[in-house]
Amino acid sequence: MKVTRSIARYGVGAVFACILAATGVSVARSADEAKAPDAAATDAPASEPLPIDTTVATIEGKPITAGEVRVAFQFLPQQYYFLPAEFLLETVLNQMIDVRLMADAARVEGIDLTDVERQVVFYRERLLRQAYLKKRADIEITPEIVKQRYETMLKETTPEDEVRAHHILVKTEAEAKAVVDELAKGGKFEDIAKAKSIDESSAKNGGDLGYSKKDKMVPEFAAVAFTTEVGKVSAPVQTQFGWHIIQVDDQRPAQPPKFEEVVPELRDQLVAELVERATKTVRADKKIEISKLDPYAVLGLPKPAVPPLSEAPAENKDGAAPAEAPAAAPTDAPAATGDPKKAE
Repeated sequence: MKVTRSIARYGVGAVFACILAATGVSVARSADEAKAPDAAATDAPASEPLPIDTTVATIEGKPITAGEVRVAFQFLPQQYYFLPAEFLLETVLNQMIDVRLMADAARVEGIDLTDVERQVVFYRERLLRQAYLKKRADIEITPEIVKQRYETMLKETTPEDEVRAHHILVKTEAEAKAVVDELAKGGKFEDIAKAKSIDESSAKNGGDLGYSKKDKMVPEFAAVAFTTEVGKVSAPVQTQFGWHIIQVDDQRPAQPPKFEEVVPELRDQLVAELVERATKTVRADKKIEISKLDPYAVLGLPKPAVPPLSEAPAENKDGAAPAEAPAAAPTDAPAATGDPKKAE
């Protein structure tokens, strides 16, 4: 899809501005880690980074340095990295110029900086926390540690079987019996599935459902699929979707996920554990006192007009507890797709 320069500039610029304005600033990578777009896609040698005090632009004689630009660049989401480096620089620089000029205008107009300074302190401490955790992660979460976690996961995972099956789904038992008769007369399972199965997602593939574990299937379907002999066709079985005729193609021990597939999940686990350890470390032997104050007053929030749900309900005048409120009506169930696998 072709993206025009003006639309791309607006999209990147808007995101950049929103991120700078957000209260939950988060820096996912350092300037050294931020790779220029298209660097891997070209054979050109990598550019030498300019010194951080290099002047990139000036506003009324005041410089914007390369180091400041790199910090701002860190706030761009990685999905924008497909854009050319010269365009990203133009976008980031223009946003920095606009932000700086508006900040100067705020000072000229005498806007109270007290709350701004509080936010600056809070952001600085959050960034320092992130830098502290990143430094520890670089030391403690090595590729070898991630690989060890993967091997531990494999050892601790209880082996499960999985089956590969085809199915034909119809609305009524009579239709299911008619399909069984057609198969008995030599009809080809895949052809009948394409013609008659109401599970559109699998019908186009001849009813193929691929491999699935028992806990990923609807219970009634799983009970039959895992007890039908490989190569055989089951009797009709009813589930919430209708009536199924199941052909079991294979049964095998479930294949563990490949290392590359679970690296992000493993790293997330290790990072979460690191944060917990680090929190305990910095809190150890520290005297922490929390004052007992009105939470609404501390947060600057108005008190609710009605008592919170945590308070006990008042008794009726006759001493009896009030009657329970009627149960909420159930929400509409999601539309059935006919796939006997459970929704993830």
